[in-house]
Amino acid sequence: MPDVRGPGARRRDLRPVIAGLLVGFSYIPGPFLPLNLAGFLPLLAWLDEHPDARAWKRLRAGFAFGLTVHLVAMHWQYSMLQSSWLAALLYVGMSAGLGARIALCVTLAGWLRRRTSLGWGLLLPVVWLPFEWAQSWGDLRFTGEHLAHTVAGYPFLIQFAELVGPYGVGAALLAANGLIYDAWSRLRQPAGRRALAALLVGGSLILLYDAWAWRRPLAELGPLRIALIQPNVPLDQKHVESRSADQQRTLAEMTREAARERPDLVIWPESARPQALYHQLDRPETFAMPEVQALAREIGAAMLVGVEYARIRGESDRDWFNAAVAVDAAGRMLDSWGAKVYLVPFVEEVPFAALFGPLVEGRGGAWRWVSGGFERGPRSALIDVGGARVGVLVCYEEFFADLSRDLRNAGAEFQVVITNDAWFGRSLFQTYMANALRLRAIENRTWFVRVANTGISGFVDPQGRYHRWTALFEPAVEVLDVVRTGGRTVYSRTGDLVAWLAVAGLGAAIFVARGSRVS
Repeated sequence: MPDVRGPGARRRDLRPVIAGLLVGFSYIPGPFLPLNLAGFLPLLAWLDEHPDARAWKRLRAGFAFGLTVHLVAMHWQYSMLQSSWLAALLYVGMSAGLGARIALCVTLAGWLRRRTSLGWGLLLPVVWLPFEWAQSWGDLRFTGEHLAHTVAGYPFLIQFAELVGPYGVGAALLAANGLIYDAWSRLRQPAGRRALAALLVGGSLILLYDAWAWRRPLAELGPLRIALIQPNVPLDQKHVESRSADQQRTLAEMTREAARERPDLVIWPESARPQALYHQLDRPETFAMPEVQALAREIGAAMLVGVEYARIRGESDRDWFNAAVAVDAAGRMLDSWGAKVYLVPFVEEVPFAALFGPLVEGRGGAWRWVSGGFERGPRSALIDVGGARVGVLVCYEEFFADLSRDLRNAGAEFQVVITNDAWFGRSLFQTYMANALRLRAIENRTWFVRVANTGISGFVDPQGRYHRWTALFEPAVEVLDVVRTGGRTVYSRTGDLVAWLAVAGLGAAIFVARGSRVS
């Protein structure tokens, strides 16, 4: 049957894609805050104009929206082509997979809207957040594209994250989108005026709390002078054995430079020590890094070092960790250590090993890039070093609010992220990742020190403000007095309560929808 719709109707069908572009650009660091608050509107309008659409049609529109969002938001993966052509498959595969998740969400949202007539200001967060939260579980967990991170670059506006965490921030963004749409589309009706009132009252309360929390004094336990070392080792030289001596020399020289400002603690980035640490568990004396221990004695400061750490039980029985190991100012190795808990799927750990392991393990060439190799470190491990209890996250663990919250609850007085982000080149994802740490600092009201091999490094205070933000791909030594803080926030105590409430709300909405009759 020929398509008798006019050109205007066909253009309207592009609204899910337009919404995908708007929401996708909200992930890019820059002046895109209006897109965070209204990017969903074309999608909501499409759903409201197609209340009787079949599930397949809503799925198709939802997939077009979700795929577009992630093709834009994850464009930075082009930078990883320098390592392997498999990055192209990862880009398409992740965008399609996350788009499929959003397609289910949109389909359910359209069905609930028709069945319950709930306002989008309530319905959108209730439907979206459970899908987002579910993505934080399992072997393929990933939280980097959670909506809360899109506004992490605006720390003043997200001070309320100490109450509700990342899902509460995401709920506020989703509610704002829904309320703006309801107010705009129904302004002459009581429902539209109620939506406008809720938007104004809710927004005002958040801003008032933000203004108060921005200047509120926190419980302080005293300062600690921290030095971070950004050695800027190129990716193609990082694991080249012939370059190890040069890397070690550079790290030592930069550490001596930092020592002129008399730090209490010097921090090296992820896997900065060129040589792995081979620890034979039946020989305690092998738990040693002689050159680092000698350097710590020389400068009279403790050191926290990123290193690949092998715990060896037998000739072919060993576990590898992407670890952080500490040395005190007297050059003694400390027993406490931390390691990456959430490993990058395939790159560091093969997910669903029984299924994928036989396909990728032991293969050479480009496939070595996806064959894993590390074990998960101890969760919530604290390192007592330099006069403080330090929590350590490695690389993209800065995206996982539960890890930093667990460390804070375990007694971390400040936290450290060690990372090697050379993989991401000069893409905007570098800024996006660094900004995510602002949200973690606010959620827990603790200082963070971000130490990256090639940048971006810096110090983040409990209000989410960066100090000494370093340039990319330049060597840097920065020293700052970091204040240890005590106490726990509401979010630290209650965890992802907002996500649980959204799950309960979704269950209630589905129950009501199933019992309703639609004419």
